[in-house]
Amino acid sequence: MTRLRSVFCLLIFALLSPALWAQKAAEWKKNGEKAFANGRWADALALLSQYQQEKPGDPAVLTKLGIVHYHLHQAGKARQFLEYVAKQNPGSQDADLFLYLARTLHGQQEFERAIPAYKSFLRVCGEKHPLRAGVADHIRRCVSGMAIRSNDKVALVENLGDRVNTPGDEFAPLLSPNYTNRLYFSAAREGTDGGRRNDAGLADSVAGRWCSDMFFTNQTTSGWDYAVPLGSLLNTPRHEVALSFAGKGQVLFYFRGFTLYSGDIFADTAGRKDEYAVTPPAFVSPMKAEEGDGNPFFFNDTTLIFSSRRAGGQGGLDLYITTFSDSAWTEPRNLGPAINSPYDEVTPFLARDGRTLYFSSNRTESIGGLDVFKTIFEDDKLAWQAPLNLGTPVNSPGDDAWFSLAADGRMAFFSSDRLDSYGERDLYIVYFKEQMAEQGRTSQPPSFLEAERLAATAKKSDTGIQSAMIPSLFYHSDQDVLSPDNLKIIEAAAALARQLPQAKVAVTCHTDETGAAKFDLYYGIKRAEMVGRALTDLGVSAGRVSLFSCGPNYPLVRTIVDATPNPAAAAMNRRIEISLVAIGEKLPVEVSVQRPEVSELMAAPGAKFFDENIRGVSFRVEVATTRQILTNDALAMFSDLMIETQPGAGSYRYTAGLFKQFDKAVQLRNDLQKQGFAEATAIACIEGIRIPKAEAVGLLKKYPDLAPYIRG
Repeated sequence: MTRLRSVFCLLIFALLSPALWAQKAAEWKKNGEKAFANGRWADALALLSQYQQEKPGDPAVLTKLGIVHYHLHQAGKARQFLEYVAKQNPGSQDADLFLYLARTLHGQQEFERAIPAYKSFLRVCGEKHPLRAGVADHIRRCVSGMAIRSNDKVALVENLGDRVNTPGDEFAPLLSPNYTNRLYFSAAREGTDGGRRNDAGLADSVAGRWCSDMFFTNQTTSGWDYAVPLGSLLNTPRHEVALSFAGKGQVLFYFRGFTLYSGDIFADTAGRKDEYAVTPPAFVSPMKAEEGDGNPFFFNDTTLIFSSRRAGGQGGLDLYITTFSDSAWTEPRNLGPAINSPYDEVTPFLARDGRTLYFSSNRTESIGGLDVFKTIFEDDKLAWQAPLNLGTPVNSPGDDAWFSLAADGRMAFFSSDRLDSYGERDLYIVYFKEQMAEQGRTSQPPSFLEAERLAATAKKSDTGIQSAMIPSLFYHSDQDVLSPDNLKIIEAAAALARQLPQAKVAVTCHTDETGAAKFDLYYGIKRAEMVGRALTDLGVSAGRVSLFSCGPNYPLVRTIVDATPNPAAAAMNRRIEISLVAIGEKLPVEVSVQRPEVSELMAAPGAKFFDENIRGVSFRVEVATTRQILTNDALAMFSDLMIETQPGAGSYRYTAGLFKQFDKAVQLRNDLQKQGFAEATAIACIEGIRIPKAEAVGLLKKYPDLAPYIRG
């Protein structure tokens, strides 16, 4: 009896098994298609693969498996499935089949084969298909891809590896300004604080995508290390994206929002001491993150370039620029049709030279989605060159963006969703065969904006009198004083001096405070001598050239703003100014020194004081003449110290004070004599140039303020 019951049960199971398996297969298909619709590609692959094993040959399922493999960056398997279905069903009307076959071939840089597949999509998709216009552009990009060659300046492009990149989305690489081996980035991947959220910013474990957090990774001898999140004070259940650094790495600008397309930008200050502050201050600027403005790039802390869809642009996302002036940011200006196109321009990066701009665009000159382009501003033409595609291997048929050069110009970082990545977007590093020159120099003026403001080195004024402007020379160290860009300015100044032989040439070196005043002064006169030698080499008589060092006494910008060190101070205050003046007569050309615009908030009183007191007649006290540095620390108690010399003189005249009244110079002379400087003498200057008494007598009618000097 027991044996008969067992046989009966086996018979019933055998009869029911096909039905049970059919039901299970239907569930696999149903759940797989649901995961497919929600973009849960790994889940869809597992479920649909099980269905395919049980019910092989379903063209719709095979097509979905091909699409899933495409989204999982498994191009070979995607192509295998999609080409098989297309071959078995040549009359298929499935637009997705041909679209993803074309995308796969395009992603593998099979441009010639991708074009017919795109055309098959256009044949079956219908006139109102939302992707129809975009596919026509992809065909044009395939044509561009066939024409673009490999970039011979690139030695290697390499994925940062699986310790940094994951099957999730890694993007927006941001180099640390303080640590050469550290890279910050953002990522939307498994385990981020916000979990999965839908487009409305609500938690959604089914259809939602991972929120983005901010991370950093360090480069070690064994490669890039495991990524580390920035911490709970910066990463929250919302989306966070690291954007840029300012203030020598002391300020981190980052985005926070319920979606990646609407939120706020904050400025986290590393030096803040407010332990009770949970949310850092919002970044107040013309950018409207809540309206989709994004991709900000800061240049010298005072210039901001970003992308926006605001009205009046060229189409799509355009690049805009704004500068910090008079305690606020100026109205953003579109960078114009030379850079922007009817397509999207995003993720700008302006190199250290202030003239070389990198950005990404999906214009039809790209080879896929977003490609990295490069353009150079030409000062002589006041115009941008036509943007140049960086070519392969930097660019790919995927989206290549967030390109930025390392400080040394030998590497660059970017993000890409090319088909060989681990997930949606990965971080990549570019190694160049040689240093990129634009990252190894600073220009004068510092950025293309100042060059635009100059408009030309000489122009006609409203009065009909010709005028000329000589830009300031900026330097970081002694090696930068005669940089290629500074030499261009010196050459222009020398040419102007040769045209105006009646003019005297004053070279005045300013610096920031780096140590004892006696050293800052002495280093300054050595830098002025470098410029003086360059001028005489260019045909300007040494007797016409006066060299001055003012040390840090007359700064252009404040070193402290709102009780915080000003990161722009050193760069702006380290300057050398060349001026042309005539004594006793008027030049046919009005020559002025061109300085960068400085907001009222940042402007220091020193430069203004110097300009006002050196104009016309002024008086100083000559303290001593030396052939080397004067080390007498008693000088430190006197204000407005300067060193004066001429090219090839071999001696240095130390002076103190800068007065408009002769009696004040006499009082300072007496004080100096009491301090042991027995040879201290009051001197007179016109437009900063020393005037001997004999020459002053002939100028008395024009400059009556010289009278007490002549009598005394």
